[in-house]
Amino acid sequence: MARFALLAATLFVAAASGCDPGSNGGGGDRDGGGGGTIDLTVGGGEWDLSDIDFATSATLDVQPAASQSITVAPGATSPTVSFTATLNGQPVSVAWSVDRGDIGSVAVGPASSTVFTPRGTTGGLVTVLAGFNGQTVRREITVQVRGTSNGADAGNPKQAGQIATTVGQLTAGGGVGGVGGEGLGPAITDMAVVNALAAPTAGGGNLALIYPYNGTVWPRGLNAPLVQWRWDTGDADGIKIELSTDSGNFQWTGTFARPAILAQTNGKFIRHPIPQDIWDLATNSAGGKLPNGTSDKLTMKLTVAKGGTASGPVTQTWTIAPARLSGTIYYNSYGTGLAQNYTGAVGGNGQFGGAVLRIRVGDSGPQLAAGSSGASTNCRVCHSVAADGSRLVVPNQNGSAFSYAIAPTGLTPTTMSTYAEFPGLTPDGAKALTRGGQLLQMPGGAAITSTGLVATNIGTPSFSPDGTLVAFNPMNTLANATQKLVVMSFNGTTNTFSAPQTVVDLTGQTAENRPGWPAFLPDGKSLVFHQQSAAGSDGNGLGDLRTRKGAKAQIGWAAVGGATTQVTKLDKLNGVGYLPTMPGAASMSCTGDRTQVGNIDPTHANDVDYNYEPTVNPVASGGYVWVVFTSRRMYGTVASIPPYCSDPRGVELITGKNITPKKLWVAAIDVSGSPAADASHPAFYLPGQELIAGNSRGFWVLDPCRNDGASCESGDQCCNGYCQPNNTGALVCQNTPPNAMCSMPQERCTNAGDCCDQTNLCVNGFCTANTIP
Repeated sequence: MARFALLAATLFVAAASGCDPGSNGGGGDRDGGGGGTIDLTVGGGEWDLSDIDFATSATLDVQPAASQSITVAPGATSPTVSFTATLNGQPVSVAWSVDRGDIGSVAVGPASSTVFTPRGTTGGLVTVLAGFNGQTVRREITVQVRGTSNGADAGNPKQAGQIATTVGQLTAGGGVGGVGGEGLGPAITDMAVVNALAAPTAGGGNLALIYPYNGTVWPRGLNAPLVQWRWDTGDADGIKIELSTDSGNFQWTGTFARPAILAQTNGKFIRHPIPQDIWDLATNSAGGKLPNGTSDKLTMKLTVAKGGTASGPVTQTWTIAPARLSGTIYYNSYGTGLAQNYTGAVGGNGQFGGAVLRIRVGDSGPQLAAGSSGASTNCRVCHSVAADGSRLVVPNQNGSAFSYAIAPTGLTPTTMSTYAEFPGLTPDGAKALTRGGQLLQMPGGAAITSTGLVATNIGTPSFSPDGTLVAFNPMNTLANATQKLVVMSFNGTTNTFSAPQTVVDLTGQTAENRPGWPAFLPDGKSLVFHQQSAAGSDGNGLGDLRTRKGAKAQIGWAAVGGATTQVTKLDKLNGVGYLPTMPGAASMSCTGDRTQVGNIDPTHANDVDYNYEPTVNPVASGGYVWVVFTSRRMYGTVASIPPYCSDPRGVELITGKNITPKKLWVAAIDVSGSPAADASHPAFYLPGQELIAGNSRGFWVLDPCRNDGASCESGDQCCNGYCQPNNTGALVCQNTPPNAMCSMPQERCTNAGDCCDQTNLCVNGFCTANTIP
């Protein structure tokens, strides 16, 4: 009988040598389903191995059996952990794998032993799996990453881009590291500062963090944030930043002296970024679920010193969404330096531009998407982008419009036969609905006959992610039309609109209280919108709900398709209760379209009312929906001039002397939330946008999809919806989920049962984790 067990083991190993069970994280044991028998001739006789009970013939064991714990430095690949597999006490060759390839790796075998090697890029709990003849043994390793730094590391590629060497870098593109400021500082060599940071006076000097915000939800994969503070001393010689997760799987302390560039600018040391490699490591390590069911949060502590006196630490705690956002953000830029098509700017050569710019996630500056230098007819703003990232539509200033096909190689324009400003595009970019109620066939914009719309002036229409609904302002035909948002069903086969439902109705409030700029959440069951409370000096006409000259708005959230209308202000997103002000700020000479606006709220006391034009990432990820919106709030100490100073003809912006606060921000909403209550979280500044310009109306959309075999990070980048390891372990686009036969987060699904993790949700065709509290 022992001989037959040995033969069976040999056959199993031969079959397993071409696979790596569990390597794609799908989890679980799966039957190959051959359904037949194997005939084997031994010693002249014929044996049917299907009659042998392997499960009872031997027991698989892996040592060490106890849970292991190792501590590694950032980027280190040691110490390692060795494992040995035995069958009834004898070494046996098995197939090895891990469930968290981001934490570490093993030699897959088949072999009787393997070594787990940490990557040094992520801390957390990893499971090593050994598979043999239908048996699977699991062993756990906790990898704890611990590190310290004193000053920037110019030899580290991720930190090199955060070190400013010229003054011009400070305002070029998105600024240093895509977030502004003066970049990383060198090592602290003054022992008085070192000793002060080690023994600060708790709370001394009224030290306060003004950016980021406590409670912010961050995705993975973004540029590291710029930490900004206010201290009575007004300057510093050195700082200490500490980062740690609740689980203790990641801890890091960094100390930094004044950035060298401050010697050239004569500026104050009042802000400093987190090193990019450390930020990546921290966010990759945080965000998992703890044994008590809560999220493994990330805490930051800041201590600031000048000479022998230090204050702090001040503390913030952030939630990290366990997902890496991908895609591109397309936005309007009024005042860009990438396309100069207007004159009259204050400072520099007097030229500035209007254009659509784009930022790919992780970029430190934008690229020109539509528009060019030259006459004002080269201006391209007032755009819309299809959710799948395939098409951009934008007009110019002389009554023409253009349809751009978006491909990995660039954008190709087609002149449209019909004018379209802020049209609603179907998710696939095949059709556009204009503000005048015309349905157009793209790319050329030929008119399509449609029926059923309840209005012919519909403001800024927006389709749901599945293309079956459209939301708009019925600017005419309905009673109190300007104070309503309506949702209608849309049949793309017959081009018919039907079943109007009023989802927002501000009738009874003052005429300036109006809703607009609707955008659906990925599940199509609710939408966010711009709720104006003051029209500003442009007046309260039937045109756009404005963002300038004193116009005020907050972002609201409304239910779609329910028995009753539910509308909630997103207080956390809007900044209620936590936004800082600019104490002592005075009015400045600043105009917008020749209207004096520098005297409007120079202290930013009403920043909660400067939030406009929301759009929504079409893919829910990490347990959250991601909202992009325009805001005139103060961005720490980087952009703190009066809120409405954003016209290059009325204030010096293009030289970088002033930085306008008209910028794009991003906030998370719980994917499991509903408009019955505020489920939003404090927002973060969108990295990579051009510092010198006023930026607005950002669309965060998918990139053009990638074909099978192309490299990927998540399934939403792939045309067929799956991103899985190939036979070399590299992640590539595929048309099916191999081995696992189920979908990982951000991979294709038709219902939640398609997701490997049965606690996941299927939202807009992609699996996503539920929100971890």
